[in-house]
Amino acid sequence: MSRARHPISITTASVSLEERHRLRVRRYVIVTAGRLLAFVLSAVVYGLTGNPWVAVGIIGMSIPLPWLVALVVDDLPPWG
Repeated sequence: MSRARHPISITTASVSLEERHRLRVRRYVIVTAGRLLAFVLSAVVYGLTGNPWVAVGIIGMSIPLPWLVALVVDDLPPWG
């Protein structure tokens, strides 16, 4: 006798490839927007304070953001 197959429950089904891609793209867009905001913020800080080191520090912190996000997002195990 063959075993009866149980239907996959919605709570145990894995997330579709399209949904994972959409989430990954969304995270990249958020980080890119944050990086753009950091560049604008550095220009504003430089304009207000005249201190180039603070502006360079803000830009310096924003440079590794895409690399870090790629490491975190791409190394996540598949959901489900």
